[in-house]
Parts: sequence; structure tokens; C-alpha cells
Amino acid sequence: MRASGHAPRVSLLAVLLTAAVQAMAAEPAPADDARTLDQVQVIGQATSYAKTTVSQETLNRQQVISSVNNALNELPGVVVSEADATGSSVWGTQISMRGFVTNRDTQQIGTTIDGLPNGGSGYGGGSLANRYIDTLDLETVEVSQGTADISSRSNEALGGTLNFLTSDPLAEQRLRMVVGGGDHDARKYYVRYDTGLLGGHTRAWVSASSARVNDWIDGTGHVSNDNLAAKFVTELDRWTLSGYASYNDADEPEYTSVTPAAFATNPDRDGLTGTLTGIPYLDQNFRSGSRALRENTFGYLRGAFDSGDGFKATLTGYAHKMEGRGDWLPPYLVQARNDGAGRSESEYLGGSTVYGGSALGQFYFVNPDGSAAQMRAGCVPRAGFSAEYDPNCYAAGVQGVQSYRHSHYDNDRAGATADVEWTQTLGSVDNTVRGGVWVEQYDRSVRRDWHRLLNVGTDIGFDHQPYWVQFEDRYKTREQMYYVEDVARFGPFSVRVGVKQFFVDQKRNRVIGNAESVRSDSRSDPLLSAGATWTLPVDGLELFGGYSQNFAAIPSGVLGETDAQRFARVEPETADNIELGLRVSRWPLTGSLTLYNIKFDNRIVYLPARLADGIDYLDETDGVYENFGGVESTGLEAALGYGWDNGWRLNGAYTYNRSKYLGSGNAARDTELGIVDGAQVIGQPKHVLVVSADWQGDSWNAGISGRYLGERYLDASNTAKLPSATVFNANIGFDLQSLSPKLKGVGASLVVSNLTDRKYLAGVDGSNSAFIGAPRTVGVSVRVDL
Repeated sequence: MRASGHAPRVSLLAVLLTAAVQAMAAEPAPADDARTLDQVQVIGQATSYAKTTVSQETLNRQQVISSVNNALNELPGVVVSEADATGSSVWGTQISMRGFVTNRDTQQIGTTIDGLPNGGSGYGGGSLANRYIDTLDLETVEVSQGTADISSRSNEALGGTLNFLTSDPLAEQRLRMVVGGGDHDARKYYVRYDTGLLGGHTRAWVSASSARVNDWIDGTGHVSNDNLAAKFVTELDRWTLSGYASYNDADEPEYTSVTPAAFATNPDRDGLTGTLTGIPYLDQNFRSGSRALRENTFGYLRGAFDSGDGFKATLTGYAHKMEGRGDWLPPYLVQARNDGAGRSESEYLGGSTVYGGSALGQFYFVNPDGSAAQMRAGCVPRAGFSAEYDPNCYAAGVQGVQSYRHSHYDNDRAGATADVEWTQTLGSVDNTVRGGVWVEQYDRSVRRDWHRLLNVGTDIGFDHQPYWVQFEDRYKTREQMYYVEDVARFGPFSVRVGVKQFFVDQKRNRVIGNAESVRSDSRSDPLLSAGATWTLPVDGLELFGGYSQNFAAIPSGVLGETDAQRFARVEPETADNIELGLRVSRWPLTGSLTLYNIKFDNRIVYLPARLADGIDYLDETDGVYENFGGVESTGLEAALGYGWDNGWRLNGAYTYNRSKYLGSGNAARDTELGIVDGAQVIGQPKHVLVVSADWQGDSWNAGISGRYLGERYLDASNTAKLPSATVFNANIGFDLQSLSPKLKGVGASLVVSNLTDRKYLAGVDGSNSAFIGAPRTVGVSVRVDL
């Protein structure tokens, strides 16, 4: 790391020093100009770890109907891939940072909402940030790559934390209405009322929005997203009280990934279709039958006290409820009950439910009397079919049968955070001691049931009485975390050292189905965090370095697929993060350079039973979860921004990331799992470059950005890869106030995603498949402020 990183660090340091000296020679900017620094490129200051913040220019390039996650794409070290320009598919959303990933089944990057935990990001019961915040209510996103603030409340933050911040209420009364539309029949209606200052101390707002859009492939998937939110801030003598509440109701048909060969054949189609054929094997890919339905309700109340003489305290209570469902159309009915050979199948007839038990088989077609149809002996199926799915392999008059499988999620969380801070001056040292706790109670359930389709080939209406409830699991999680940190500031230096620790108790109780209860009482080791900053003699220039041990609790999915004996061998995942960097922040110049190394060496992996040692499985299991191997990421992140008095601003961010797999030391086991020690991690580009240019005038604003995404491997052995791709986004907006004072508050914007309509494969989805990048998408919006 030292040999490879030393030369570029010195080179960029010289550039930054030269620019900083030139900036110092110019006349200092007025105070009002200095406050616009965040609109160029926000670089966290006085922190001993890399921290950046989404700029207003980036937010201007978001479609009004888009997800808040997409706003991260212009920051160094962060890559967001979504299946369409609006982020309407959780299944197709992936966030990567320094080789760590958050997607539908892997959660390695922490997410917080106004500093509070999101409760998990996985598809099976988790909630990404877009379930809590409307894009038009987003103030910014604080991104801590790798080493995060020790007080961050997340147990997924192996590779850093994303803190999504809601906007504060305005001091003046305002009613804002926004109407947006665009390609793929996109439309959104948004209204927000800011009360202004009430009683001399309280400000508040309430907003509501409703959005609709169709999938970009064939337009048969209809997305709906409705959001209601409110926030208040009350500032008293020594207290600041605040609160936020949101409700989100989303119904999202999904996209699916494709192989490079399929993409080369037709880059405008994934594996889902919009037409029912009456053949269940084909109709399992009906787009509207693969969907995510989610309702999220979230809220918090926070009180902050400032004594005015160095003592501060904050107490926050929060609650979150999520009810959701994930759908799929299996091309058969499961035999959950033995009705006898040749007799009518009760699963097809309906009217009864089997709870638990194992599948006795499955059938694909039925005779007119409702009995399972039998294949004709010696039938050779058509190309693309196996015999059991091909209707030509059955007698005339048979009817295809199909299931509608539902996975139900019900989550209830409640928790509290408390923080205290005490600052004293000890001689020439300003010393701050701070500490805090986080407690959360998390109860959730997962139930899977199977319903018969009533009109196979006509629609996807289903019998609401399931024919089989496969299982129901109930989970209870009790989590506690504490942290303590001391920060000393003396002259141009600051030094911090701290420790935090997690205690996570989990229990799974299977109330329907055959499985024993599993309990986990785990705690992390005390996790060290330390760092230092040095403010250099050149104004605005700062060196920083940091180290942290990050932690991820054992995912509840591991409890759901293992028993107590096997689970006892699993330990929580941890990662060691080291950073060394330089930042400059002097208007009109901002920049940063960060070198990092992260070692994640106790990855939880699902092993086939034949590879697991030390447990007698009695041939009753297919595999087991164990800790082995890991990932090591080494890289460089650079960001540079510059603005001119004529309204122009340029920003650039470059990331070099080398993430490689670490083997287990057992060559046979690594080979069986497809892990090649030293190979680049699947889906992680080595090179990412983002450049943007923005202009702000009195009435007009415009901008363009381009992102180069380097090659990414499709398998752990690095034998197949996706080519690099460069995608451009652009925006233009205007306010009409200059035309007439009566038009104050009236404006419009045009946003174009994938400006050149580049056809490419975006987020890698497991071995040898990826989601198709969304085509050029145009969105317009009109804003009226009263």
C-alpha cells in the first residue's frame, strides 16, 4: 500500500498546495459566498476520517420521481446501480463502497435516517432510505466511507455509513406545489406546507406526494409510490426539540438480470414479460407477478440540551413499522396433502389449507376431474422446455396450474439513543469527552404461503385462502450499543481515541413448519476507534488519519436457515479500517485525497455439508453457515471542486479500488465455493471517475455530469467481465421571477438521465448476470411557491 500510494499522494498534494496559494492571493470572498461552499463539493472538515456530502447541484440532477439513493452517484468511492432511472426496484438496487455492498441479500454498508438506524436494508424485510424520505424532502446525504463516526447507530457498517438527512422547516411561511412527468408515463404530484416561525420558537412542515411510473422495458409493470411526512423544530432557551414522521406505501413490479449473451442478443429486454400465454412455465416470468409491496411508518422525537458552558446532551426515541410482501408465480402447484393416486388434488380444488409440513411433490397440469395429469411416456419436449412443463407432453384437454407465492414481512422496531458531551479547557488543550448508548427492540415475522391462480393464462387473480402455509418464523432482537470517546485539540492538532461495543441477542421461533428454535446471544469485542488531524500552515489545508474496527451483527437470515448446533459456530463479521488523507477547503477550492486499507476477514459463508468439519449432520442438511475467508480492499479516493464568480463550478471525483478475496486456507473448500484467493471481488470496478460542470445564474441553472464505470468481473475466478461504460446526466432549470415579480416562486426543470442513451450492463447480480442499465429517460417538473 505504501509503495503504490506514495507517488500519487505527493503529486496531488503539490497541485492542491499550488491552487491553495493562488486562492489565498485573491481577495477573500464575502461571508455570503463562503456559505455557498457546500454547493461546490462538500468535504468533511475536522474529522479524522473521509467524509463527503451530496451537493445541491447533484440533487438538481435527480428526477423528481427518483429514489434518494441515486443522489450518491457523484461522490468518491460510491457506486449506486438501479434497474431504472427512478430507483423503483429494490430487487435491482445495489450500493457499493470500497468493495462492500448493500443489495437485496447482502448488507455491509450502514444506513441511518437523521442519525437513526433504518432497521436493515435487505429485500426480505429491510427498508432502504427511499422508504423513509421523499427526494424533494432530502437535504443531503452524509457519507462516511470506511471509518465512520464512532457514534453511528448501525450494525451493518462494515464499509461505512450513509446518513440521509431530512430538510429543516423554513423560517418563513411557504406553500410549495410540484408537478412532474416524463418518459414511461411517469407522473408525480407533491405539495409541502412550511408554517414559518410560530410563537417565536417553532417551525414545521408537512408534505404529501403521489408518484406513478411504468417499467421502461415493455410498460406493463405499474409502479406506485405514495408518501406523507412531517417535521418540526422548536428552539427554546437551552433546548432544541425536533421530530419527524413519515409514511410510505410502495407497490413495485421488479426487473430481473440477464447474461451478457442475452444482452448482446437483445439489449432492450430482460427475462420478464408483460403477456400471459396460458403456459405456466412461461407465465412465471410475468412482470406484474414479481413485485414488492411495502408499507413503512417511521417517526422520532429528539431533545437536545446545550448548557452554554461546554455540556451538551441529546435524547431521541424512535419507532418503525413495516408491513410487506414479495410475490412470485411458480409454474406448478405444490402437493402439500396426499390425496391419493388418481384423485382430485385438493390444492387445485381450494377450500382448505395445510399448515407446515414438507412438500410431497408438485404437479403442473390437471385433468378435467382435477386429478394431476401424467406425462405421455417418451415425450420429447420442445426446445426451451423440460417434459413436465411442456403442455405438448400431456393429453389433450389438460389445464395448466400455477401458484402465486407470497412472502409476508411484518417488522416492529422501537429504540432510543442518548448522547452526552462535555468540553473543558485544560491549559492549552480543549478536551471533549463524549459518550452515548443505543438500545433497540426489534420484533419481526416472516411467513410464506402458496395460493392457486384462479384463471391461468387470463390474469393473476388468486384464491385468497392459501392452499399451503409453508412456514412462519418470528424473530426477536434486542440490541444495545455504547461508545465513549475523548477528543483533544491543541494548536493545529486534534487527537481522538474511543471504544464502542455491541450486544445483540436474537431468537428465532418457528411457529409454523418443522424447525427448532434458534437463539444467539452475541457481543462484539470492544471496538477501537482512533484518529488525528493536523491543520497545516497553509490556510484551509488539513491532514487526517484514522483507524476503526467496524462490526456487522449476524444476519437474521442465518438464524432462519440453520439450527442451534450449527449456529453456535458462527461469529459476527468485523472489518479493520485504516485511512490517511489530505483535504483542502478554502473558497473557491475544495478537495480531498484519501488512501485506505480495509480488511474483512471473517466473512459468513454458506458451506455445503460435505465441506463442513466437526459436526455430525446425519445427512439431514444441505449445508451450514461458517466464518471463513474475507475481503481486503485497498484504494485511493480523490475529489476536487472549483467555483468562479460567474456562476460556474467544476467537480471531479476519482476512485481506485482494489478489492480482493481472501481464501480460507483450505484450497479444496475454496475451489468448491468458487473463491480464488487474490481475485477481484465480483461486481467491484477498479476505476470510477465522475466529472460534473454546473452553472447558476440569476434565473437559470444548468449542469451536466459524466460517470465512467470501469470493468467489473462477473465471477469470483475473474474469467468473465463486463466492459467499462460512461453515462452522462444533464439538467436545466429556471425561475420566472426575473420576468415579473408576480411570478416569484414559479420555476421549472428538465432532467435527462443517460443523455447519450448508452446501452450497458449496470449492477452485477451474482455469477454471470447483471441488470440492464436504464435507457435515456427525460423528466420535467414545474414548481410553484406561494
